[in-house]
Amino acid sequence: MDVRGRYWVVGIGLILFLVGLVTSVKWIRGNQAFASIENVKVKGPKDAPVHLVIYSDFQCPACLAAIAPVEELRKEFADLLRIEFRYYPLERPHRWALIAAAFAECAAEQGRFWEFHDKLFQEQPIWSKSEDAIPFFARYSNNLNLDRRKLEACLANPKTMARVRLEHSMGDRAKVQSTPTFFINDGRILVGALQLNLEGKRIILEELRKSGKEPPKPASSVP
Repeated sequence: MDVRGRYWVVGIGLILFLVGLVTSVKWIRGNQAFASIENVKVKGPKDAPVHLVIYSDFQCPACLAAIAPVEELRKEFADLLRIEFRYYPLERPHRWALIAAAFAECAAEQGRFWEFHDKLFQEQPIWSKSEDAIPFFARYSNNLNLDRRKLEACLANPKTMARVRLEHSMGDRAKVQSTPTFFINDGRILVGALQLNLEGKRIILEELRKSGKEPPKPASSVP
């Protein structure tokens, strides 16, 4: 990394520290107005009969383990399933989770949330053990060709951290206690990759039957 790049990373770290300090001391009033970026943290059609909401933490190993079963469900149920990601950073055990969420929210602002999401989880074993994860997040942003000025402005904007904390508070109200926690059509709750593996498909099929939708037919094997 060149000198300018190092200064930029240091500057981003200072910005995030100050923004985190401000939003921790004084909660931004009217935070309901700062809902997360619309329609970029979801996969699947808006009118899908089954809605899967994921409360997740980018530094959580159990959340990393849940990526594969979620993707399997997405592929199997395709347009019948809408998946929504919500931030639930566990700040005490996971030092970098809140800052990772802020970077992801700023990637969402530039339409690259899922790419940043995937990179964070793919390299979680590396950056999560680092003494300073910010250079990793900066590199991911650069690799995704995010506009640096827009990224800096987003990270410096208290509304960004407010959106992350708002989703965390939504999880608190929904009685989320650990990550990952999954809500299927708001009423069915699963916790962890194992429960999702064991119960997720069955519950989705039940919800499809309730809605009158036909479940996808299994792919026929070619002899």
